[in-house]
Amino acid sequence: MLHRLQKLEPGSLVHYHDFADLGIAPGTVAVTLSRLRQTGVVQHVMKGTYRLPLQSRFGPVPVSEQQVMQVLLQTSAKQLRGYPTGVTAFNRLGLTTQVAQEIEIATPRPGRPRKVGNVRVRFVQSRGEVKLADVGLRQVLDALRRIKRLPDTAPATALLRLREQVKHLSAADKTRLVRLAQAYNPATRALLGAILEELGENKLTAKLQASLNPLTTYKLGLSDLALANRAKWRIQ
Repeated sequence: MLHRLQKLEPGSLVHYHDFADLGIAPGTVAVTLSRLRQTGVVQHVMKGTYRLPLQSRFGPVPVSEQQVMQVLLQTSAKQLRGYPTGVTAFNRLGLTTQVAQEIEIATPRPGRPRKVGNVRVRFVQSRGEVKLADVGLRQVLDALRRIKRLPDTAPATALLRLREQVKHLSAADKTRLVRLAQAYNPATRALLGAILEELGENKLTAKLQASLNPLTTYKLGLSDLALANRAKWRIQ
């Protein structure tokens, strides 16, 4: 085990299953990694996951956000457990300049908040099963759902940016977006419907409009200037 670890780059993550081909019992792997942690050969990240120490001229380099995602979002079979949402995702969509104080992960089975290395992680309920191809679409829908609560960004400004995101989707992705939206709240469906209608995607809006209560209004802080067809979709 030590010989294999010495071949890895500093900062690399290692898991119990990385040593399965050596024919060593899982319990022995766990005990050995625990002992190597005590001597500073590896650092503990979370249960079953360690990291080779990485140093800079300023001292030890902490676990990166990317590594936290790698640990939490994939199983040993490379299946997706969840996807990043909240400020982390909205920052990458260009909807806020705020840097997340914690990583928020949407997953079908959310658990307790935890700390991975020095990074705080919070789990929220995803709207349906998580598939890799849908992550970007779900992040757009999450942003629409929270359009009044995006940090440092007014709803009208966020709407402009999200409209551009939707505009540049392929026809297949727009269709998929409408399908995924059925699991979201009515305000999100109404806002997506208004955006698609503005983009001339009238065939896609019928299903969204049919899913809404015609007497319900949605207070999203948007004016006629920001969303010209808001009255039709009962958005305020």
